[in-house]
Amino acid sequence: MPVYRTNPNAESYGQSVGILLLDAHMPFPPGDVANASTYRYPVIFRPVPGLAVDACLAGAPEYAEAVVGGVRELARQGVRAIGSDCGLMLRYQQVAADAVDVPVALSSLLQLPLIERSLAADRPIGVLTADSSNLSVEFLERAGIRPRNPIVIRGMQDEPEFRTSILEPKGTMDTDVVTEETAAKAREMKHENPALGAILLECSRMPLYAAAIQQAAGVPVFDFVSLIDFMQAGINPRRYHGFM
Repeated sequence: MPVYRTNPNAESYGQSVGILLLDAHMPFPPGDVANASTYRYPVIFRPVPGLAVDACLAGAPEYAEAVVGGVRELARQGVRAIGSDCGLMLRYQQVAADAVDVPVALSSLLQLPLIERSLAADRPIGVLTADSSNLSVEFLERAGIRPRNPIVIRGMQDEPEFRTSILEPKGTMDTDVVTEETAAKAREMKHENPALGAILLECSRMPLYAAAIQQAAGVPVFDFVSLIDFMQAGINPRRYHGFM
């Protein structure tokens, strides 16, 4: 048996990925980034006090120090990679990555360059976001992502159940209704852009709807969980067993 050593900073052991959370109170069903049963491996969560949904959506540079403190605390706990639960935390990506010695990927939007390179340059990529008034190509460029492909951004802010369960949390969430709302938005995106090559889901509340969105649009769909799974695959490679 190997020899294990005490980590004086750790409250518990065995968590592979640490996830930085908004300071939010709403249902987090399975498939949500903030639900531990979403993952096939152990995770640990840390909220950023005061960084609520509306603050992150509107832009909150004053929380950069708190975000850095959160990723440092997760690293002290012994995680080997760090994610988050808001795609617009992209604005904190570089300062957070510079603060610790483990990989940090705070935004699902970091997958955009990889998705682009998998498609012909003239095929649009859809980005489905919580509120399209807060996300633009200019926002991506300021964060160091300079899209080559046409980017089609659509928001869920006008969909009644999505808005009242996520953007203006009422305390309940009808996931069947949100499934229909997100699928309808994907069908609309595909109808308006027949050459659509893929859809990227910005919002961490959306992975549980990814299958319905993929079926509705008929194109590959990427989300926060695909990003976190990618990091997990890098820090804990599969061990292969089989036969010749």
